[in-house]
Parts: sequence; structure tokens; C-alpha cells
Amino acid sequence: MKKVLLSILFIPSCLFGQIEGMWKLSPTAGAFAVGPAQGDGSWYTSSALDVTTRACFFDDSISFGAAGDFTHYMDGNTWLEAWQGSGPDGCGVPVAPHDGTTNAPFTYSYNSATGELTVNGIGAHIGLAKVTNAGELSSATPPPVPSSITYLISFSNNDNTMTADINFGGGWWRFVYQRTNAITIPDPNVTFRVNMSDYAGVINTGVYVNGTFNSWCGTCNPLTDMGNGLWEATLPIPAGSIEFLYTVDGWAVAESFTGTESCLDPIPDANNNRYAEISGTDVILPAYCWESCSPCVTIDPQLVGTWKLKEAAGSLAVGPNQGSGSWWSNSVADVTTRACLFDDSVRFEANGSMTHYMDGNTWLEGWQGMTPEGCGSPVAPHDGTTNSPYTYNYSNATGELTTIGIGAHIGLPKVTNSGELSAASPPPVPSSVTYLITLADNDNTMIADINFGGGWWRFVYEKTNIVVAPDPIITFKVDMSEYTGTINTGVFVSGSFNNWCGNCDPLTDNGNGSWSGQIQLPVGNHEYLFTVDDWTDFESFTGTESCLDPVADEFNNRYLVASVDANLMNVCWNSCDPCILGLEEENNANISIYPVPASDILHFESNILFKSIEITAVNGESILKNNSVGQNGDINVSKLSSGAYFILFEDEKGQIYKRLIMK
Repeated sequence: MKKVLLSILFIPSCLFGQIEGMWKLSPTAGAFAVGPAQGDGSWYTSSALDVTTRACFFDDSISFGAAGDFTHYMDGNTWLEAWQGSGPDGCGVPVAPHDGTTNAPFTYSYNSATGELTVNGIGAHIGLAKVTNAGELSSATPPPVPSSITYLISFSNNDNTMTADINFGGGWWRFVYQRTNAITIPDPNVTFRVNMSDYAGVINTGVYVNGTFNSWCGTCNPLTDMGNGLWEATLPIPAGSIEFLYTVDGWAVAESFTGTESCLDPIPDANNNRYAEISGTDVILPAYCWESCSPCVTIDPQLVGTWKLKEAAGSLAVGPNQGSGSWWSNSVADVTTRACLFDDSVRFEANGSMTHYMDGNTWLEGWQGMTPEGCGSPVAPHDGTTNSPYTYNYSNATGELTTIGIGAHIGLPKVTNSGELSAASPPPVPSSVTYLITLADNDNTMIADINFGGGWWRFVYEKTNIVVAPDPIITFKVDMSEYTGTINTGVFVSGSFNNWCGNCDPLTDNGNGSWSGQIQLPVGNHEYLFTVDDWTDFESFTGTESCLDPVADEFNNRYLVASVDANLMNVCWNSCDPCILGLEEENNANISIYPVPASDILHFESNILFKSIEITAVNGESILKNNSVGQNGDINVSKLSSGAYFILFEDEKGQIYKRLIMK
């Protein structure tokens, strides 16, 4: 892909950060030293006393500007040596051309890759004026002052200490500077993640991370429920080694390990804590299972399998907005010319591992050293093997797919969440990349979108083994307890799916007025009614009921959207609600739920031990179900949309419905 830039600004290498600002010699012993080898101060090293006796030297400052300008401030007084006319050595008025003003302004260039700093201008220097790349200046002859001097630079202490080395031919000088205004580097962000899918206990207040970084607090750092069992939180953590554990409800339940697991503190002790080394960069920790150093056995099955780019136009596209390919989109011909890319495959395993197969050949671009662009051997770390094995995380609730591992990616390797990698400097390859996923065609087509800051890329994949999804099975239920007519041949369900046949789909009498039956329906919208004795009698609605076809017409039929297997609510004849008469009385139940309306956590209390609680939509579709719940507890309803729902409480004697209103 070619981009045309209408305005091009050349930015010299000196603008790339570390060296910019004002510096002074470090007021410590060893601030300047000389010896036979780099870093060797055996010939001479400044002492702590020199900081005072040579104060006129230690208070000089050098400044590197963002535009490549270099300034040397000497405040009218600096350290002079005999070759400059001072005998003995001592403080005095700066001597041209090493006075910071003669031949000024000075410039500089800095190459962060090689560590070379060059100050430009006759008399421009750092450290001692006499030290040049060709030797030490002396008074034997008029000094041959060079027009530039180059130093080898290294940084430490969060880029607040600068060490400058220079080989003058007969040995090495070293000068150690400190930044006058120290830079505070923020702690890296660490994303803690744990998969609670296999956790068998009850989670009431939530999941937490506890460790050496928060004094094992208990409830200081709660994780967020991301859906599908995944809980996570991002915290600023000082660089270094940390130990931690995941816990439930504060310290009510904590992880327990044997001590042999691979992700634990390498120092054997009785604590058996998780362990991580945090460097100066942000990191996303693997989403391991509770009490495990491996991913949970099963992640969302929709993504599991092998995928390849769809062999069609538009499988690779980029534009200013999500889904827009106005900047560039591959053509049908590209499927052939870029065959080495279209035959690559990515595989997502159920255990959370990811593999990228490139078969020894893939598409390479200029930033990877291929000019012009074309097929070639994969370049590390985007070769599918360097830094592998990779892992991934996928949330069906948010549609976010994160590939984890330096070099792990789908689509094109250059596209990251913070921009496109380029050859301008060694590419800062991220440790993870997150895409927004849309699945279609019975989960056989995967559309991956990613905002790289300057626009959106889209990659369209197809599953290599097409999955044919069976039609969903819908369980219809109607309560005839309040029906006053006579039932002879039975109760039926008639609808658009069976051409409103009166006796094609009979329901089974379950006793106590309840009738039910299962029908396999095509995915889509359906209308229906319950009928008696082959249309002898049928339901009749006014048109204002909540469970009816949303299109206003004269038919007033029940309505459902079939997408997955669904167990519809046991509704009363001629009603969108359950028959609630006598249920609580028959069960001798006293149950309360609050708050209503609800927005986040719903609490229930009862005198009956319930074995399950189910929340359904008004059309009967099951939204949430929890087994083995007991007499009281909390239900997380934060992900429910505003509107009306039913809560079905079930015990050994029967079922009780309550209406739930969400804000």
C-alpha cells in the first residue's frame, strides 16, 4: 500500500527525546575520570573534594534544545588549565573559543540507536575543553580546535543521568552529568487477569488481586467482571519483582498452590505466590485459570478453530472510519499476487493458545526490509515462532480479541493499537494487540477491526472447516390453569413457522395446567399463538401486550426471535405474564427482591431454599440462570438493558415468578 503525504517534515534524530534539557556535572566523586580503557579511571578520577575546589566547573551547564540547538553556560567563570594560559590550574574567565559564546550558536545531533552525540561549532564541547577525538589540546602549539566533537552517550536513572565517554587516542575520558530538572517516569501499567470459569464457589462482592504491591490488602484492588469468566484490572506497579494471588470476596477465599507450578515465586518458601518481573513498560499478564498457571480448558467456542484470510476483494482494507476501505482495499487480483499472505493461517485453541502458521513464506513490506513489497521469509518477531507460544483472550460480550506475545498478530504485522510500525526506528513491537471482532455466517466469517490511531484497518477471515449450525430448539410453554373452556384433543402452538397449522405441533400436558413442547425453528423472527382443539379456540390480544409482534397490524400474534436454543417462559393463556395465582401460597413462600427498579446488584431473600434462579425476557427468552443459589444472595444484573424482565425462582415444589424492572 502506498500513502501520499502532501506535507513532509524532516525531524532530525536529535529530537527523539532522552538528551533534551539542561545538564550539569554530577556533584559526586568520579564525575570526570580518565584511563586506558572506556570506563577505566585508573589514571585520574575526580574526588568529592573537587566538587568544592572546582565549583566554577561543576556549576557550568549544557543545554540540548528540541530544535537541535546546543548551549554551554559558564556564568563568567570556569576551570582553566595551563594550556589555556592559567598556571597553576584554577578558576578564571572562560578563554575563547571555549567560552560558550565565540562561534555560537552551536548545534548538536544525537543518534539514540548508536549512542553518538556530536556537538558542532569551533569551541563547542562538554566535559573538559581540551579533550577531542584526535587528542588533548596543549599549549605546545596553537591548539587545532576541531569544528565538532563526538561522544558516546549512555543513560541511566530513568534518563536522569548521562554518561559521556570519548576516546582521545591515548586513552578514554568519562564525564558524568545529571539532569537539572529530574524526570519522573510513571510506573508501568500492569493488567492482572484471571479466568474464574472453573471456580466452583460463590462470588459475592467480587474477585481481587492481592500482593506485595498493596501490602496484601484484601479489598484494595477489585477486578472487573469482563464476562465469560474473565476478571481483570489495570494498576500502576513500580518496576521490579512482585508476588501476588487472586482472592474472592476480599480474603474469604484465596488461591492455593502446591509450590511446583511454573508461575510461582522462584524462591522456595511456604507462601507459594504468583510471581512476575515488571520492567519499565506496560504489560498484560496472561489470563490464567483460578489456582492454575495455564489458561482455562475452554474459552468461547465461537473463535476456536483455524482461520485464513477470505479469498475475496476487501479482505484487507484501511480507511478513516471503522469498516471504511476508502484509503486502500485489496482487489481480487491481490488474492493471487499476495498468495503467500492469503495462505497463512491462525489457529485459536480451546485452552487459550494461539498459533500463526506462515509456511516459511509471507507478505513483507518496506519496513521489514523488503523493497519492493513482496513474498519472502517471515521476519522476526512476526514470524510465528519467535516469542511463541502465543496466547489469546476473547470476550464474546465485548467482541475484543487480544493476541498476547511480542509479534503475535492477525492481519498485517505492522498494525498495532498505537500506530503502524515503520522502518524510521527499530519498531516498538507491543506485547499484545487487541482487535474488535464481529462473527457472521454461523460464526464461519470473522471480521477483525483495529483502530491504529490514524484510522481503521479491517481484516476478513473465514474458517477453514465450515461449521453448519443446527436450527435452534425452542421450548414453548403455556399455563392453562385459568382457561375456562373445555380441552378435548389438546393444546397446540400454531405460527408462521408451520403455516398456522392447527394440529401440526401439539403440546404435552405436564399436569397442574402446564403444557409444553419443543420445535426446531430456523433462525429469524416468528409469530405464533396457542390454540385449543385444532383452532376450535385460540388466543386473542388487544394489541398493547408486550410479547406481541412489534409491527402494528390487525393480527396481534405472539412474537419471538430465534437465534439460539431457548426455553420460553411458562405464560398464561391470553397473557404475556405467568399465571401467578396461588404459586407463592402453594409453596408457602415469602420472597422479597430489592432494589426495584434495579441497576447493578439485585438482592433476594426468602424462607425457601431455591435450587435455581432464572431471569427471562418478557418473550420468555432465558437471559441468565444460576443453579444452587440457596435462600438469599445477590444477582449481578448490571449487563441487562433497561426494561421489564421476569425472575423465575424454582424449588422442589414448583416455580415462582417475580417481575423485575431495570433502570
